[in-house]
Amino acid sequence: MNAVVFTDVQKTYYANQGDVDALGPISFAIEPGETLAVVGPSGCGKSTLLRIAAGLDDVSAGTITVAGQLVGGPIADVGIVFQRDLLLDWRSVIDNVLLPAELKSMDRNAARRRGIQLLAELGVADFARRYPWELSGGMRQRVAIARALLCKPKMLFLDEPFSALDALTRDQMNVTLQQVQATERVTTLFITHSIMEAVYLSDRVIVMSARPGRILDDIVVPFARPRRLSLREDLAFVEIARRIRVHFERTGVLVG
Repeated sequence: MNAVVFTDVQKTYYANQGDVDALGPISFAIEPGETLAVVGPSGCGKSTLLRIAAGLDDVSAGTITVAGQLVGGPIADVGIVFQRDLLLDWRSVIDNVLLPAELKSMDRNAARRRGIQLLAELGVADFARRYPWELSGGMRQRVAIARALLCKPKMLFLDEPFSALDALTRDQMNVTLQQVQATERVTTLFITHSIMEAVYLSDRVIVMSARPGRILDDIVVPFARPRRLSLREDLAFVEIARRIRVHFERTGVLVG
């Protein structure tokens, strides 16, 4: 059974100033354990796609199913990481990570052991008692990922989580996320503007058009894991990146 299935999904935002067709119609599926990246220009509906997959927004037409169940509201078995880490500055790092456990009334000792384990996997266990305002941007996003994974969700949705980071930190976060995915074995939906990031992290890349977002291409990424950053210099990697870039050139998203 597919983990997530979009069937003829459309999204329109209605407003007095005029309706905005944001997305679709689009149809695709995500396999269990797969990492699927969605890449496209600003305003093409990538984040909208993620939000409606998580049940945080409704569809205007079409259907979404998760594990065979029709999505009609927020789904429980998913961890979400947004562009902003949304950490609470008055709570320590470990207490931020434990927040989902408190909301779900989980055993605190077990949750704490799990939280420390995740912080260790993400390389920030030494900062468990620190506060978010004491951390760099990359470290804050590591904490946000740990929080999203605390309750062992079957799916992880990431909405451009590294877009505000400098290039070197972003590269390191790509490597770290890949390592965590291997350990946690979560089905992953990854939204990004970066062609290189999409190809490096994913098993498949969906290429989106400008608004209203439609699927221009669905590309299988064949490289074995784990992947080194040097893979991005491989000719086959470069060809996949070029295939994506050509779509944006042909549609006028990239010029020159």
